[in-house]
Amino acid sequence: MSYRNILVLVDETATSATRIAAAAGLAARFGASLTGMFLKSGQIPAFIVGDAFTAVTTVEAYVEERDETIALASAKARKAFESAAIGADIRHEWIEVDGDDEQAVLAAVRRFDLTVFPHEATPSFGTHAVSAATIGIGSGAPLLILPERGFPIPFGAKVLVAWKESRESARAVRDAMPFLSAASEVHFLCVAPDAEPHFDNLQRQNLAIHGCANIHMHVDSNTDQPVANAIQRHAGRVGADIVVLGLYGHSRMRQLLLGGVSRDMLGSIHLPLLVSH
Repeated sequence: MSYRNILVLVDETATSATRIAAAAGLAARFGASLTGMFLKSGQIPAFIVGDAFTAVTTVEAYVEERDETIALASAKARKAFESAAIGADIRHEWIEVDGDDEQAVLAAVRRFDLTVFPHEATPSFGTHAVSAATIGIGSGAPLLILPERGFPIPFGAKVLVAWKESRESARAVRDAMPFLSAASEVHFLCVAPDAEPHFDNLQRQNLAIHGCANIHMHVDSNTDQPVANAIQRHAGRVGADIVVLGLYGHSRMRQLLLGGVSRDMLGSIHLPLLVSH
C-alpha cells in the first residue's frame, strides 16, 4: 500500500514554498505523482453587485482587474511548484479550482490518495477561507496538515498515532499506513484510565503484515488534562515528527462541529498532522 497521487495546496503565502517542498519530498519517497492546486475566486463583492448606481463598465473593469491579478498570482505559484517538482524528479500536474465553492475543493481532494494542506486557505482575490477541518471532515480522504511555523523535512521517521477503539482511529491508521510501514518507530498513544496497555493479536498481526516495525503502545491514564495536551507531550517525549489522528465531528445546520480533541489539535499544530474521518 502506498500513495500514488498526492495533491498540494499552492498559494501566495510565505509558507507555500515549505509546503511544496514537503509535498515534493513525499511524492519522491512514495513514488507518487504530485498535483499543485491553486484556489481562485470568481465572486464579485456584494457591495458592487448591489449598488444600483454602479455602472456596468465599473463591474467589467473590476472583473478584468481581478482576472489579471489571479492569472499573475497563479503563474507565479505554478512556477515555484514546477521548479520544486522538476528538482525532485517527480511527475507533476497543475490545476486551478474555484475556491469560493467548498464542494469543488472537496471534489478535487477526493480524487487523490493524500492532500497536503495548511490550517486554512483563502482563494486568490477571495475573502472566504477554506479550513482544513472542513476538508478533513467532508472529503473522506486523508489530509496532511502542515504547521505554519517551521518543521523538519523530511518527516515520518517517528510516528505518533492517537489511538482509541473507534471507527475514526481505525480509518486514520489505514490512511496513514504508508507512513507507518516506512517509519523507524511507530508509537500508539491511548489516553484513557481503562485502556489496554498492549496490542491485541489481530492488531499486531495487521501492523506486521504491512511491515510496521518497532511498534510501541503507550497509555496515559491522567484524565485531569486535555487529551490534546497529552498527545503533544507524548509526541515530544518520543521524538515524533508526525502525528496521526482520527477526526471527530459532524455537520449541523451547515455548521461544522468538531470534537474537542480534534478542535484542540487543529488549533495548535506544532508538527505535521495526518487526519482522516
